[in-house]
Amino acid sequence: MMSRRAHHQVSSAKIGAILIAVAILGLVGYWSYRLLGGAYRTTEALDPAIYYENANSLRGNTYVVEGNVGNSLGWNPEKGRLFSLVTQNNNRDWILPIFVPHDLQTLNIQKNQKYLIKARVNDQGILSVVEMAKP
Repeated sequence: MMSRRAHHQVSSAKIGAILIAVAILGLVGYWSYRLLGGAYRTTEALDPAIYYENANSLRGNTYVVEGNVGNSLGWNPEKGRLFSLVTQNNNRDWILPIFVPHDLQTLNIQKNQKYLIKARVNDQGILSVVEMAKP
């Protein structure tokens, strides 16, 4: 005689629990991605205190900095625009110069908007934008 195998049905409660677990894992992954800076997560964060102490020692290095655009400090149609950037570090506000090169002129940068910026310290010790996005 042949024995019958029992058919086990997966209950809808188990399917629902699995779907909820997958959704939670997805949300945790998305939150971690946003928290770690997404595309800039492998770039070192700029320490404004070190920048203030001696920006020239940082020349040629690339950093990520997050802050609010302050005032426009200058504009040259061939070179680009210079802004102040207000960032926070150790419960203190720091004002940094940030240069937006001519090739990034299509960005619509407005005062008091928050940006996540990947910048290189140029030969003059000024942060020069490589990439810029709203967080």
